[in-house]
Amino acid sequence: MWLSNFKSKLQTITGATNSEITAVLVILSGLLLGLIIRNSNINESLANKDDTGDIVFRALDSLAEAQRTTFVGTDIENVADSNLVKADTVVEKQKFLGSHLPSKKENFQGIVNINTASKVQLMKLPGVGEKTAMAIIEYRKERRFFKISDIKNIKGIGEKKFEKMKNNITVD
Repeated sequence: MWLSNFKSKLQTITGATNSEITAVLVILSGLLLGLIIRNSNINESLANKDDTGDIVFRALDSLAEAQRTTFVGTDIENVADSNLVKADTVVEKQKFLGSHLPSKKENFQGIVNINTASKVQLMKLPGVGEKTAMAIIEYRKERRFFKISDIKNIKGIGEKKFEKMKNNITVD
C-alpha cells in the first residue's frame, strides 16, 4: 500500500509513467542492496563458508571491468588497448546504414549578426564550433565586420565554410 502511494507521489512530481517509476525503483533497490552487501561483513562470512561469495564478487568485478572498458579504449588500469580503440571508431559520426544524416547546423534557418552575436548564437552557424566562435568574438573586439565576406578573415573560415553559412549571417 505504501509503495503504491509512494509511486503515485513520484509520478505526480516527475510526470513519469508507472512503468518508468517501477524501473527506477528496481534499479535503485539493486544498487542499494549491492552497496549493503559490498560494505558489510556478509562478504567475509560468505568467503569463509565457501567459495560462493568469492565467485559472486569476482563475477561482479569482471562485469565492472567490462563496463569500464566499454567504449573508452582502455583496460581496467586505464592503459590504452589498440583493439578497444579500433572498436570505438568503427561507426562514423552521423552515419546510419550508409546514408548521411544532416546535422542540426545544416538545417539552421536563422540569421546571426556576426557583429553582436553571442558565442552560443555563433556556434549555431554551419562550420562554427566553440574555437571559431571565440575567434570571431576576438576579431570583432579589434574591428567591425563591414560585409559578410569579412568573416573569411577568421582563421579556419575559408570559401567552403563561407558558402555554407553566408545565408545565415548578417552585419547589420
